[in-house]
Amino acid sequence: MKNLIILIICSFCGYHTYANLDTISLEQFIKSWEQEENTHLYLYQEDRLDLLKELDAINFSLGRDAVSTKAYIRLLNQKIQIKEELTLIEEMFGVELTRLRYKKGLELIRLLYEKVLGLDHHFSSLQTYQKIISLSNPNDYPEFQRAKVTLEKRLKRENALRLPPILETNPYLSPAFSLITSVLGSGSTIEREQELNNISCVLDFTARMNSELATIYYETSYLKESNNSLKENCIKLFEEYVGVLGYYTALDVCRREDDWEAVYAAFDLYMENLQQTVEQDPHSSQAIKQQVNLEFAVDRLINFINIYNAFIDQGGKYYSKFEIIVTNYPNEEKCIGKLPYEFENLKRDISYSIDRFNEAYNIAALKGSKLKDLLYGFSE
Repeated sequence: MKNLIILIICSFCGYHTYANLDTISLEQFIKSWEQEENTHLYLYQEDRLDLLKELDAINFSLGRDAVSTKAYIRLLNQKIQIKEELTLIEEMFGVELTRLRYKKGLELIRLLYEKVLGLDHHFSSLQTYQKIISLSNPNDYPEFQRAKVTLEKRLKRENALRLPPILETNPYLSPAFSLITSVLGSGSTIEREQELNNISCVLDFTARMNSELATIYYETSYLKESNNSLKENCIKLFEEYVGVLGYYTALDVCRREDDWEAVYAAFDLYMENLQQTVEQDPHSSQAIKQQVNLEFAVDRLINFINIYNAFIDQGGKYYSKFEIIVTNYPNEEKCIGKLPYEFENLKRDISYSIDRFNEAYNIAALKGSKLKDLLYGFSE
């Protein structure tokens, strides 16, 4: 039973020396987790094998003909005791697997929350997206405004007409009005052609790219709102995850105040009570309930991991679509130097976002079967 004692002692080792997931990869984290589980599995198997050897020896002695009644009763009592010990170490090993799954799950929540916060910062830092609508509206280009004023001054008096203010800002009607003005207005043909040539790239770019840029803007806004929802779900997950421990501080507050020691202290106490309950009666309803509470919390984590992976996959596909949009403006070479610098910034932002979604946020190990096997307790 010495290994069982070591197993119980080890179950309280390392709670406050949890891996710093900011400095190691998730692959290293999973490898360390697997090694820790294998250590406990090895100790459990050694204890079990020793007890099975004792049980075989007793069964052999019981099968002999020349055994006294007193010796027979003594051997039966030993057999019953060994079977109880086998049951106990099996239950304690189950508790240890649950402890490991829950503890590592808690660390995964911390990692995922940092990733979600990183995404939040990512969306907030891309200022170009706030200017996408301006990129698609010719009225926001100074050269277009200047040309528009000049063209309107050239209108013949009998054809004088001004757009209502509400239509002057319309990205479709205002350019069309300027084109009509250039046709009807006074002045030489050469002058009017030159004035139109000065704004041709603005008109062409905004006319062709208006709906495409609007798509990028609104779908990026959707991604940002989805990430806010993901952040709220992560906070809710933590609340439900540690609520079984009697810890009720919100995740964002816990992180801000660095209150992790209190979380692990609550976990220590919960595990002490669970192990004491199992030792007294492994099949008691209290022992089963306490263990099921931890396992149910881990199930919630697995569901959140699936939601996180789906969001990252979706974001990566969105940005790949955005890249196709911004790299397919047909007159970019002809209008080089006349397009707004924000358009180049937008292309860089999209390229950067693709890299972030493919490398920083798309964690391959989160999708692997090994992680789910460990969380479900099916490690090899």
